[in-house]
Amino acid sequence: MLFSDRLSEQEMLEAKGANRQVLLDILLSDFRTAFPDLTFELQLDFSIINAQAFALGDKRVVALYGGLALHPKLGAESLTFIILHEAGHHLAKGCRSKRDPSLACECASDYWAITAGADKLLQKSGRHLRLRAALEELDQIIGPRQPRKARYSKRASTGGCWAERWTLRNRALFERTRPPTIEGRCITYV
Repeated sequence: MLFSDRLSEQEMLEAKGANRQVLLDILLSDFRTAFPDLTFELQLDFSIINAQAFALGDKRVVALYGGLALHPKLGAESLTFIILHEAGHHLAKGCRSKRDPSLACECASDYWAITAGADKLLQKSGRHLRLRAALEELDQIIGPRQPRKARYSKRASTGGCWAERWTLRNRALFERTRPPTIEGRCITYV
């Protein structure tokens, strides 16, 4: 989970009117091509600003909710990263979620998204993850919500999870820092 706020009804209507559906259809088509073993669902009726990975029996699902899919500050780059991150919960190796051990933790999902996931997406669909642009888009949403006084200034550490604060996470993603490998050191929202 990246967010928990909701997009207003007016913002949802404006985004739908701006032909956002075309971008979303193309994105999800690329992901379905690259990762055919996963089910990608678009839930535009839900205004929550979120995406989620979950399993329903043998079905592995990535759901993108309307508030996130239609958010005016998020474009193709950040949505590509977010969907890769959620797919990473299903496909990444490493630390697992405490709530559902079939899913990878946040930092393992992030790392998979920017490495193996991005590579496979490019190879199978031709879609390139432009990480810098994705992080800049996400920083507009996440950055203002996090306190600035705790700004991270050192290199991200592999001894502990860097997914708990956006400043740590942003830097670790940009530097392609490997996630921790010690169970119990990772953040798990799922």
